[in-house]
Amino acid sequence: MLPYAAPMTTEKSEGAPAVRAGLLSDKVCVVSGVGPGLGRQAAKALALHGADLVLAARRQSTLDEVLAEVSALGARAITVPTDITDPEACARLMAAGVEEFGGIDVLVNNAFRFDAFQSFEEVDLAQWRKIMDTNLFGSLQMTRAALPAMRARGGGSVVMVASMVTRQPQPAQGGYAISKGALLTATKVLAYELGPSKIRVNAVVPGWMAGPSVDIYIDMTSTGRGVAPQVVIDELNARVPLGRIPSDSDVAGSIVYLASDLSSAMTGEALETNGGEIFV
Repeated sequence: MLPYAAPMTTEKSEGAPAVRAGLLSDKVCVVSGVGPGLGRQAAKALALHGADLVLAARRQSTLDEVLAEVSALGARAITVPTDITDPEACARLMAAGVEEFGGIDVLVNNAFRFDAFQSFEEVDLAQWRKIMDTNLFGSLQMTRAALPAMRARGGGSVVMVASMVTRQPQPAQGGYAISKGALLTATKVLAYELGPSKIRVNAVVPGWMAGPSVDIYIDMTSTGRGVAPQVVIDELNARVPLGRIPSDSDVAGSIVYLASDLSSAMTGEALETNGGEIFV
């Protein structure tokens, strides 16, 4: 792991048994997009706090890897290959969770599509529609599919994963920023509408996040500029009052909080997890 990242709080020490804290011991949690990065760390963090897991991603090979990791932490989990842009696939995912564990309490909408990395005038807007179809409508379809099971349990918690790019737009990331901005608005709309059913809807808003995606950015940037990776790392860390950009496991901790009853009075909120790079 590169030195800009905090220690992974969800990892157990070599040879030590997994410790499950029990904060989510009575919860069944669905997590989409459990590939490398935040989805994987969120699944592990939820597992450490006692949740039963329903893991979703497009590739079974990815699901198998994460299943092995959460099982080693003591979690019960199932995997369901899922394309969240397909409403029927979303329904099958939720049905599998209900069949295996008896219900659904938490949904973490982490699956996303990257930007086309072109300006507004350059991009084929069909590319932006695909981004919106996944990042906004995919999350909405997942949420709608989870509602009957959550209502049957007397309520639930939906956690959207947004992005700091909505607060601080970046060049050639317009499609992604617009989709995540719409997701933040959807968070408030759904919180208002679903509150009477005791279903809370909140969002985490990560900024730069130490993990696989930023590792790639650091490698590409350092190579392109002809500087050492540490130069790029230092520049990223210098923007943050805490002196380091958060890791994906840091953000996973915020997801655990919103999933748990510790946040039972919160709905319609966006929890900034950027180390203080931007204050809202």
